[in-house]
Amino acid sequence: MAEKKAKTAEKGGGQVQHKHMCPTCGAESKVTMFAGYGRKGFYLVCEKNCGYIGRTR
Repeated sequence: MAEKKAKTAEKGGGQVQHKHMCPTCGAESKVTMFAGYGRKGFYLVCEKNCGYIGRTR
């Protein structure tokens, strides 16, 4: 019984996460939500702070 895998460890294995690549520097970019004054909505922002911001929707 102790050798069995936990079922919770297997959840989400079938889902594929899509990686968004920055077109200027090639690093990964993450989805960020801007709210408040100025830009509003979901944007792709480069993790290396190269200045790339792209609209997702």
